[in-house]
Amino acid sequence: MTRGRPLVALLGATAMGILAVVAVACRVDAPGEDVNVKGTPNRGGATSGGTPTNVAPGFDKRALLASIAECTVGRYRAFEAVARELDVAARAWAGSPADDGLRTRTQAAYARAMDAWQRAEMFRFGPASASPRPGAKDLRDQIYAWPLFNRCKIDETTVDGSYGAGAFPTSLISARGLGAIEYLAFHGGTDNACSSFSPINANGTWAALGPAGLRGRKAAYTAAAAADVLSRATALVRAWEPASGDFQKELVTAGSGSRVFATNQDAFNTINDALFYVEVEVKDLKLARPLGLVECGHGSCASTVESPWARRSKENIAANLEGFRDVFQGCGEGHAGVSFDDWLRAAGAGDLADRMLAATTGAEQAIVAVGPSLEDALAARPAEVAAAHAAVKRLTDLLKTEFISVLNLELPKTTEGDND
Repeated sequence: MTRGRPLVALLGATAMGILAVVAVACRVDAPGEDVNVKGTPNRGGATSGGTPTNVAPGFDKRALLASIAECTVGRYRAFEAVARELDVAARAWAGSPADDGLRTRTQAAYARAMDAWQRAEMFRFGPASASPRPGAKDLRDQIYAWPLFNRCKIDETTVDGSYGAGAFPTSLISARGLGAIEYLAFHGGTDNACSSFSPINANGTWAALGPAGLRGRKAAYTAAAAADVLSRATALVRAWEPASGDFQKELVTAGSGSRVFATNQDAFNTINDALFYVEVEVKDLKLARPLGLVECGHGSCASTVESPWARRSKENIAANLEGFRDVFQGCGEGHAGVSFDDWLRAAGAGDLADRMLAATTGAEQAIVAVGPSLEDALAARPAEVAAAHAAVKRLTDLLKTEFISVLNLELPKTTEGDND
């Protein structure tokens, strides 16, 4: 990508704010078509459970779907648990907003919740995804709408107290969720982001709160947002669990009884779309944009980091890469388990699997080398951030070319129209 591209071209039309990136010349055959051991189409291959005829003996695509489904549920349950801790901490702070210790506990609970959520971001398919994707319930954006974030709206809501109203769960996602919690719990200033024409400034209602009143409102707002996040986390778990929504079954039975996926290749394309989070959000929005490699649209490009208030942008990316390993390599101890690297080896592309794993390790190491935070490195040592961007790009270059070609997966529509 180049400097000077308008920001509107970077942000997609969905609530996830995804920007358009790479287009590569690749063959996309009919949905449901499988790939043989040489990576060429085999229209007669198996498309559902059992041992497919298009890969080495012992590899089972249904087992792969089951492994990914089980991992997804596990990651969402882990997030629900820490979301509950955040809810408890935020309610305690709201009860005593002047207590610095309770605010610090809320901040720590937020960090644990964000670590779990950033790892789960790679599982943005099914109920977490946005309409009209298969099985979508738009739950991801209800929990964390980044890059959509409306600081002025949060400030206005702080003043009018509508976070305490029954309609709060249906209010703008850009002023709810984990993004709002970060700002409310970590920004200790008494400034606001609204113009002088905003009622909170023009009428003096913001200034009238005073530091103590403002802190009390922020603590109460944080508690309301945390309660909403917990309810969405619970809804997401229930949407997957067999006892309720059972989307787990829809994924596992793709091509053999699923109401959502006519073929198993449809399911794999949906999972592949989610893997491109590392291309679109991590490489471009979280690294390239703060570096100024794409137009940031206003002021300092460094100000566009994901986590300016908690200063955890580096930790977020590290968790994203851990989530990528969960899906690509396996979700068990030491990333054991059936996953996409096993499919590549069964399809005769073991060398590609090894190169993608090496590229993932390289990206992880490059992020660790950024320090002490991404925010500090952008100001003092931008070369470290540039090296991290280059390392992530080596991984995503393989993802959007050889990986999708060998497994006959479709390039996500959100990545079409760009050559980076």
